[in-house]
Amino acid sequence: MIFLSSIPDFMGQVIVATLYQFFAIFGFILLFGLLLYFISRSTRNAFTNSEHGKLDIYLTGWIGTPVHEIGHAIFCVLFGHRIIGISLYNPNSNDGTLGYVNHSYNPESLYQRIGFFFIGSGPILFGSFVLYALMYYCLPNYREVSAMISHTNLTGTDVFDLMISMKGVLTFGINLTVSIFAIENLGNLSFWIFIYLSFCISSHMQLSPPDLKSMWTGLFTILFIFMVINLITLLLGFNITSYILNLSRFLGTMIGIFILALFISFINFSITYILLSIFHYRKYKRLLSIL
Repeated sequence: MIFLSSIPDFMGQVIVATLYQFFAIFGFILLFGLLLYFISRSTRNAFTNSEHGKLDIYLTGWIGTPVHEIGHAIFCVLFGHRIIGISLYNPNSNDGTLGYVNHSYNPESLYQRIGFFFIGSGPILFGSFVLYALMYYCLPNYREVSAMISHTNLTGTDVFDLMISMKGVLTFGINLTVSIFAIENLGNLSFWIFIYLSFCISSHMQLSPPDLKSMWTGLFTILFIFMVINLITLLLGFNITSYILNLSRFLGTMIGIFILALFISFINFSITYILLSIFHYRKYKRLLSIL
């Protein structure tokens, strides 16, 4: 048992360890989910401000929205939530929703409360799986790209290192994009199927404000569990942070796919903005806003 010279200092250690461990494991979901959200929102704003809002809904939403909602539904089932209503694709002009999953849970179940975090982040987790499956079945040089993702030097990097070494993330993303858009791929129909479906999915796998709102219950529950564990282990003079960081080293492949989704989403935005801007400027003689 350690000597507690200062209870506030000890609790500070518990809180710091808890936050560090949580973000080391789950922080990349929040980081990439928010980045995807800002890129996707800019893309939608470009369509809306150019008076082509419906084009975005039907161009990418028909496949992107079902993948998004299925992501929610899968984790509802995995965490024991009861699905009471689901619509995979039903654009609503009144509130702007494209689909929904309504679910109920037992407030007394700790497991189901944790589930809120994963249900909210379901679209980015399931969307990453679908992107990887598309790579496997549609990308001609799948083995080369998969090897890049699996053996990236970002493997084992926690979210804090990712934020600090953004140069490494940018370099990896550019190299990955160049490999995907290899000249030999351009003449292959399956490659263009992959690109289009990837545009659709990456544009809708972001963490939206409603998703983030629904994640709070699960997030605080997970933090509480981490805090209790750290309280006990630190009292016994044992710090589990190093073990948590070792666990995060298995997330490298998923981080690689998240970076792929981020770059695909950015390419989609760039192409969309350039094309819409040309028509918008010819009609109104001013630049197209994405705000």
